[in-house]
Amino acid sequence: MLEKVNQIIKQNCLIKEGDTVIVALSGGPDSVCLTHILWQLQKKLGFKIILAHLNHNLRGKESDSDSRFVQRLAKKLNLPLENKKLRKKPKNEATAREARYAFLERVRKKHEGRGIAAAHTADDQVETILLNFLRGAGLAGLSGMQPKNNFLIRPLLECGRGEILGYLKKNHLTYRNDSSNFDLKYTRNKIRHKLLPLLEKEYNPQIRKNLLKLGEVSHAAEEYISEEAKNFIRRNPHPLPLKSWQTLPPILKTETLKQMIGSISGEVKDIYAVHLKEMVKMLESPRGNKKKNLPHGLQILKKDGRILVFKA
Repeated sequence: MLEKVNQIIKQNCLIKEGDTVIVALSGGPDSVCLTHILWQLQKKLGFKIILAHLNHNLRGKESDSDSRFVQRLAKKLNLPLENKKLRKKPKNEATAREARYAFLERVRKKHEGRGIAAAHTADDQVETILLNFLRGAGLAGLSGMQPKNNFLIRPLLECGRGEILGYLKKNHLTYRNDSSNFDLKYTRNKIRHKLLPLLEKEYNPQIRKNLLKLGEVSHAAEEYISEEAKNFIRRNPHPLPLKSWQTLPPILKTETLKQMIGSISGEVKDIYAVHLKEMVKMLESPRGNKKKNLPHGLQILKKDGRILVFKA
């Protein structure tokens, strides 16, 4: 498994010689496995590790025990640790997630890190793709997670839970179990503990493998469509000619609009299918100049046969 992760890192250019990598360590089996593997690879690949742990204060004494476990592991491996406890308990899982990534980003900037390593696995990928499908996601959602997303890297994304538990057992590594991972009030837990086992048993024992394949195919299609939209924008600089845009296939129309929004705002955030549908409807309308407001102060304007996206 050590060599497998080494190859994943090299193939996806996740870590380079001289990099400082922030490793998100919760104390659970996946993060302990990731930490130990990167600890073993750091000399071979020539990078530096900084461990980072955020106590969300969601589970009281259990969360405090996780923090103490992480401190002991950092000391055992002789690795620096950034450890913080939230004063206020997050309102929900989404708030806790935002706090965690904000903390990791602060640690990255403090240590001038080139990447934040998260312990997402192939099993997490399966759950993510199925969850996104149930929510009605498009190609981006069905693509699941990628090995690298800006500063976030996922060296274990092709490793299954069985491999990880086997690695921990072989190396005599202990870990913490998060009781909230079994709480069925969370949709992901219902998918993990109820829906996926049911689909495997009653419908298709290869469902996990098939979902991973769906992710690969969706990602390849998304990359192709994205590149076609980029080429169209290169040929037609902003503001885009309306007539040229109207000749595009429907899927390229929406992808072009998303990329135009991203170029103005830096990212496509809170722009959903309903917004894209309304934009397309406005731009295809035979009526003349029109304007539509979008989230985060953005606007799209149809004026004099041109398409403009700008901040209000």
